[in-house]
Amino acid sequence: MAIRGIFTISTVVLFLLTVNHGEAIWLTIPATGGTKCVSEEIQSNVVVMADYYVVDEQNPGNTPAVSAKVTSPYGNNLHHQDNVTHGQFAFTTQETGNYLACFSVDSSHPLPNPLTLGIDWKTGIAAKDWDSVAKKEKIEGVELQLTRLEGLVQAIRENIEYIKNREGEMREVSEATNARVAWFSIMSLGVCLSAAGAQIWYLKRYFHKKKLI
Repeated sequence: MAIRGIFTISTVVLFLLTVNHGEAIWLTIPATGGTKCVSEEIQSNVVVMADYYVVDEQNPGNTPAVSAKVTSPYGNNLHHQDNVTHGQFAFTTQETGNYLACFSVDSSHPLPNPLTLGIDWKTGIAAKDWDSVAKKEKIEGVELQLTRLEGLVQAIRENIEYIKNREGEMREVSEATNARVAWFSIMSLGVCLSAAGAQIWYLKRYFHKKKLI
């Protein structure tokens, strides 16, 4: 049976703290095969770049291959490679949500040792090629650093706005849920009172028929 694991490498809040660099993570896929995934919640119109590579220190001359697949929150296929030991993908997000990257090994061909896979995942300002920007705009030194800081501030501002919008959406959902719970409580109380009244009426009729009261 395939083993599936999902690791969240960052949330929007963590992105604010690590917006000026990428995320490097390591996955271990069991020797019996299976699938391991990483996911990140990203808003729309954000550049994503990643490099992945298989590491086999015990047998570097015959590195096992993996299959890689990246999907959008709506299930669209953004990257798919089979039987590779390394690769990269890059895209600009079209919708907000969790972007999933999965790496798998064929369970019908067990490996002698667990497989280690490294991923260098970069998003937003961290994925920007600042060397190209410096050459294109002919800037360097302090001016280049100021340009990077300007981009960083803009990214933080956009993410704060995104968090505010998400907070508003969650507040609306919470208020709607509270209203529904309140109405359900009132309806439940009404049903209980109606049931109690019907029981009292039935018992009074029963006792009158039996001439007990």
